[in-house]
Amino acid sequence: MQLKVLTFCCLLLFITPGYAQSVPPAPACDTPAAECLNTPDCVSCVPEINYWVVSSRCCIQKSKCCCPCCEFDVYHSNSVGSVTEQSMESLVQSIHPEAPICIMVHGSFVDWDSVLNDSYNTYLWLRSAAPQMPLNVIFFTWPSDEMKTRIIPIDVNILGKRAEYNGHYLTRLIAKLPEHHQISMLGHSHGARTVASAMHLIGGGSVQGVSLQDCGIHICCRCRHFRIVFAAAAINHNWLNPGDRYGCGLNCTDCLINLRNHKDRILLFYPILAPISRRALARTGFTYLDRRALGADVNRVHDIDVSECVGAGHMFPNYYSHPEIAETIVPAIYFQNP
Repeated sequence: MQLKVLTFCCLLLFITPGYAQSVPPAPACDTPAAECLNTPDCVSCVPEINYWVVSSRCCIQKSKCCCPCCEFDVYHSNSVGSVTEQSMESLVQSIHPEAPICIMVHGSFVDWDSVLNDSYNTYLWLRSAAPQMPLNVIFFTWPSDEMKTRIIPIDVNILGKRAEYNGHYLTRLIAKLPEHHQISMLGHSHGARTVASAMHLIGGGSVQGVSLQDCGIHICCRCRHFRIVFAAAAINHNWLNPGDRYGCGLNCTDCLINLRNHKDRILLFYPILAPISRRALARTGFTYLDRRALGADVNRVHDIDVSECVGAGHMFPNYYSHPEIAETIVPAIYFQNP
């Protein structure tokens, strides 16, 4: 019986296209989804196509109980969405001094071509929601498309650990950015695990046996403000609770918005893919017991139900095809209000 369920799960991974709080309110889903974001009307409302792609795809992807070291590959977009190789120094010098920085992290099974396509469409999606407000946008990409065994449950677990490990690289990227900048992070699927891992490290925790202190990296919580958005979050619903896997993740987080989708078809099978997994945060939201465990930090987390918008879809195009979802997360992404 279990074998049949796993087989069904594997098939779904290939055929799928890619209690809620009202702070901010859930999106109104009677707005039709955009058929294509790359249209003259959409592009014309964005002040400028200007974003960066930072890649850890050529970096070591396994912990050896020592400090991860990585020379990032850095790319800059042009007006049609193609990218040219640049330097980290060029990225830092280009940062708008009066705008927050948004870092988006993709999930598993995303190849380089999909990174380029999704980053362009996600940029338009985010900027069209608040074109009058400046925003620095960086897309962080990690090697998520490698399938070592061709056995889906095993590869999903391998990629989940790799996503967590890339939290180290994400903190290294943040450490290179100008201080005192507000930073919002948007993590999709296993990308939410990367973001949670990074915030756990910044909050004083360790990941796979290594902390920032071990590596001589210091990111000042008092100097920066962090706001987080999770979409299709492929992490256990309890992992942000104190003492749990990412229990320090809220220490430096002003606000975390979890886009809850109880219809997500892929994450229905999330508990089966790993023996220690509980239900995914994206499907359940923060449960009553989670909220009790969070104590005073419960005021920092908010579930927003997007089930009627996204439906059974899991991949990120299912999210960025809905402008109303981008409009809903504007306060977190743009630091619009306290």
